Amino acid sequence: MPRTPYRSVLSAAQKRLTSAIDQIRASIPHAGETGDLIERLFRSQLEEVLPEKIGVSNGFVVDSSGEVSRQMDIILYDRLNTPRIFTSDGAQMFPVETTYACGEVKTEMDSSKLRDSFNKCLSYKNLCRKAYITPSDPVLTTSYRLFGQEYDYWQSIFFCIAARSVSAKSLLPVYNDIVTKQQLKVNERIDTVVSLSATNDENILLNASGVQGGAKPRDGSIDFLPSAENRKYYYPASEPWSLFVILLLRYMTQAPTVPINMIPYGGNEPY
Repeated sequence: MPRTPYRSVLSAAQKRLTSAIDQIRASIPHAGETGDLIERLFRSQLEEVLPEKIGVSNGFVVDSSGEVSRQMDIILYDRLNTPRIFTSDGAQMFPVETTYACGEVKTEMDSSKLRDSFNKCLSYKNLCRKAYITPSDPVLTTSYRLFGQEYDYWQSIFFCIAARSVSAKSLLPVYNDIVTKQQLKVNERIDTVVSLSATNDENILLNASGVQGGAKPRDGSIDFLPSAENRKYYYPASEPWSLFVILLLRYMTQAPTVPINMIPYGGNEPY
């Protein structure tokens, strides 16, 4: 089957992304500045491919109970319906109900950084999504199939993107160990980990059913999200960014705009 025009565009975008990161590494000697520039680059690339209604930013996510996530490198949110809050230093805060996903960007991914990413993931996924305005007409109620289950409301998605990484095959047992020891449910885990460059070209940790690690998946077997029906495995993608985008778009094209009740965010203190 010939390559589709859309796939060709994604392939060209990956080449530009890889080239830009190489230029940043070659010209900027400071790790902190390099990391900031690579974060901005990934956010810019996502803005190019995501639906217009989805905003791409960074900052903190909050819930109506007062809990705050750790700082997120990437926040995908409802651009049309999000009341953003700016702190005194300019950082942005987003109500969790208006966010679709968050991401962690690493210039280098290894086992210890994967563990840190799990902590950041949980700081987001543990936020409580409850400040909704319930539709008066039950016919207007929509359900969402995420993580292999039906939910009345959207659920938090979390991913990791790395410029470079150790082999995804070596990350897989670390990932599984964290999941087992912390007894994480499928919707509490890091959903997908992708690297533009990795040892042995094993550059992506994703979810599939009926596939052995490293094998080519069957059509329809790969999913961005884990579920009870699939398992995490490593995969040597020739175009990891293209694969990541296609898998992410499956869900982001379903992302809803729903009415948010901001009253609970004001707290109980009299105005």
